[in-house]
Amino acid sequence: MKFRIPVACLVSLAMLFIAHPAVSAPSGSCAEASVSITTGTDTVAPGTTIGILGRGTNCSSSKKRYTVSFSAMSDCGQKVDIASSRIMFSAGQSYMFPVSYPLPYNTCTGAWVATVAISDQGSVLTTGTTTIIIK
Repeated sequence: MKFRIPVACLVSLAMLFIAHPAVSAPSGSCAEASVSITTGTDTVAPGTTIGILGRGTNCSSSKKRYTVSFSAMSDCGQKVDIASSRIMFSAGQSYMFPVSYPLPYNTCTGAWVATVAISDQGSVLTTGTTTIIIK
């Protein structure tokens, strides 16, 4: 009879944990991003190949695997996905991502905004943007 009460308590506690599984803590993702365009001039013509340089940093205290994506949007709403890659960052590590991109001949004139985005499991953590003028 002495063992029935402790056993009943243990069974009750086990049922409580089974019914309410532990919730995991947030991943602690932290990233920073910036981007620049290298052309040698402030304006470029459609058809010109430009250099886009993105920079990503893992500012968390643990190793993380992030997706780094480049895209752009013209003044008239032409959107293009340029490149995307999944990269492993050590804690505090930064990477530079150079991308060469030939502007299509049908790119409209005006502002062309390049964006680098760093995401973790589908959630965008940070973005960096820069603008060049298409003439």
